Amino acid sequence: MENKDFKKLLFKTAFCVMACDGSIDDLEIQEMRKIDSSTTYFSDIDLSDELDELINELHNKNIKIVKNLFDSLRENTLTISQELLILEVTMRIINADDVIDDNEVRFLNLIRSKLDLGNQIIHQRFGKISYLKNLNYEDVGVSQSDFIKEIEISEIKKWGEIEKK
Repeated sequence: MENKDFKKLLFKTAFCVMACDGSIDDLEIQEMRKIDSSTTYFSDIDLSDELDELINELHNKNIKIVKNLFDSLRENTLTISQELLILEVTMRIINADDVIDDNEVRFLNLIRSKLDLGNQIIHQRFGKISYLKNLNYEDVGVSQSDFIKEIEISEIKKWGEIEKK
């Protein structure tokens, strides 16, 4: 995946995880700014334009924004580094406000289900994360579709009701 396209995908991932609990907390926004200022993860993209586009997409497409994100994660060939960055940014946003919401955990595990990273690589990079499921489907006998049904995307709060605190 091209670098600029990946950065947009990474930003969209961060936006969706911020919004999936029904509100966008100031601490989550501060974490996004910290990521932007201290890394090159979002360089070369206009965050204001991207944010406006994502907010419009959220209001027009509602939950489909998440499906589109998951489809993009599955359809694009990502490097191991890119997949690790997706998990890193997602977990940084989840932990930014010191409140780990069930919807955020479901969202993270759905993202994880779309990546090809092995559990060992994730554990080596991040350590043991209690709310991140091991997803070697072959090893545990659970199909990806069964896992997604178990999570029930519909439980994510109504996307049209997202508010910025």
